[in-house]
Amino acid sequence: MTGAGPRGRGRLVRAAVGMLVTVLLAAGCTVAGGRQSAPLRPAAGSASPDPRPGDLNGDGYDDFAAVLADRSVTVVYGSRHGLDPRRRTVARTSPPPTTSRQRAQSGQIQLFRADLDDDGFTDLIHAPEFGGPSVLWGGPRGVSGLRRLTGAPKSPAAVGDFDGDGHTDLFFPGEDRGPEGTVWFGPVRRGAVPARTQALTNGHRMETVPVHVLSGDFDGDGATDLALWFRWTDPGMESDGGYRRIDARHYLRGGPRGLKLTERLGPTDEIVGLAGEAGDLNGDGIDDLYAAGLSVRRAGTGVGYWLSTRAGPQTGTEDGLRDAPEPGSENAPAYGGVDGTALGDVTGDGRPDFVGSSGGGTDGGGAIWLMPDVLGGLAGDMRTVTLDSPGVPDGGRSRDPFAVTGPLLDTDGDGHLDVVFAAYGDKNGQRRIPEAFWVLRGTDAGMSYQRYFPARELG
Repeated sequence: MTGAGPRGRGRLVRAAVGMLVTVLLAAGCTVAGGRQSAPLRPAAGSASPDPRPGDLNGDGYDDFAAVLADRSVTVVYGSRHGLDPRRRTVARTSPPPTTSRQRAQSGQIQLFRADLDDDGFTDLIHAPEFGGPSVLWGGPRGVSGLRRLTGAPKSPAAVGDFDGDGHTDLFFPGEDRGPEGTVWFGPVRRGAVPARTQALTNGHRMETVPVHVLSGDFDGDGATDLALWFRWTDPGMESDGGYRRIDARHYLRGGPRGLKLTERLGPTDEIVGLAGEAGDLNGDGIDDLYAAGLSVRRAGTGVGYWLSTRAGPQTGTEDGLRDAPEPGSENAPAYGGVDGTALGDVTGDGRPDFVGSSGGGTDGGGAIWLMPDVLGGLAGDMRTVTLDSPGVPDGGRSRDPFAVTGPLLDTDGDGHLDVVFAAYGDKNGQRRIPEAFWVLRGTDAGMSYQRYFPARELG
């Protein structure tokens, strides 16, 4: 969770690693019998001074959002029975790319959740890698259609509360020349007018651009902090498109006046800090760092963490769970690394759990795995779900790679966060087309299969 003041801490969330969806070819939008069910509106909700990041219509149930292969953004609303694909909003974007060159350049789309305009409803920010950002404004009957965020320099790479005033702010990365980034301070009104702006002029090497952003309140002061990694391109190697490497990292701390540079590191081999994802692992209100990996040689998995304190990031305990059993059942196929992670309380015990997905290797498929209680759990506590698990339908996708789509959501309001994962198809050599979704309901014992729906039913 990104950092925020007391009023805004619970309102901000970045889309987890698995929320990135490559924009590719359009998929069919018919269901069995050739007819597609008409979308229904969700039950009416109400505004809140501190809206849940997952709840887009204020009815107390978190809602799922995804970008489909035809570039549409679809929101499926939660209910006391969980996600109901009939109750959805479909927002159309620009037509999908048609040529292989256009598809290669279409990039990825990131979805952020935050109450931008302070109306008491969480909004959904549509941020394509190439092209301008848009917003689906939250409201009592769900989100509205996409509205361009006019005047934005490009798509935001992070949301947070960088000055700690309780309003949502946006960070826009810079180019190879000029400021390394721009901050729009909230509230951002529906006319795309920020309260004020900040250009980050801390100085970065020419021909470098920020390519990775990590945000979180790493010192517990109520303001979101930011780490930027820069990519350097050698213009002398034009035949190979330029030689690219990560060249430097800037760490900026948030405060009443905005972001301020406090640390600069580089070149690449000197940068070892602030790796992984941000989240509060020990419940002290300060964001920590976590990461996961697979050990192919030892056929084991691990989750590592580095706690933060009031002194800043990576100033607390460094530890983790290592050498847990390989995901899946006995004689399971080889897995191809970790593709998608999320953090939250799935088991409902008040302690954060780790959810990861391991993509399939040569045998296809993969595993969704849960490490309960990251700080206090044991390696043997890991629990897994695959498309071979009893009661889980494979939907004909057993050989497709799949991954957690994040963030974790309480879609049925029972106090347990649920897991949504997607299977991805392969069209024209592109492998990030969501073809189907599964919902694993959070329970005291871990994850339990609840629902399956093909992507074609959501268009």
